[in-house]
Amino acid sequence: MIEVLYRYRVHPAQIRAFEHAYGPGGPWVALFSTHAGYRRTRLFRHRNETGVYICMDVWSSKADWDHFRAENAAAYSQLDRDLHLLYVEELLLGYYEGEEEYEASLD
Repeated sequence: MIEVLYRYRVHPAQIRAFEHAYGPGGPWVALFSTHAGYRRTRLFRHRNETGVYICMDVWSSKADWDHFRAENAAAYSQLDRDLHLLYVEELLLGYYEGEEEYEASLD
């Protein structure tokens, strides 16, 4: 399992739109869901810093993520351009590997 983490700083006037677009019911999830290797998306709001978020997209493997990106490059780029005005800053934190068994033991 691989988790792709991004950190965002969101324009205050765009918080609700950002939460929709980058949350589990938004257009990113709709696009990701077209690939069998996609597992889920979680969006976390910083407790003390208004407008700061972490978005976590979970994939079965890095190969699945890479394959999705290659197959959907045009759609991914278009959606990224369409939603770019919702945030002030985007930072890829990296790709983190995990095991489903370890995740289940944290519940």
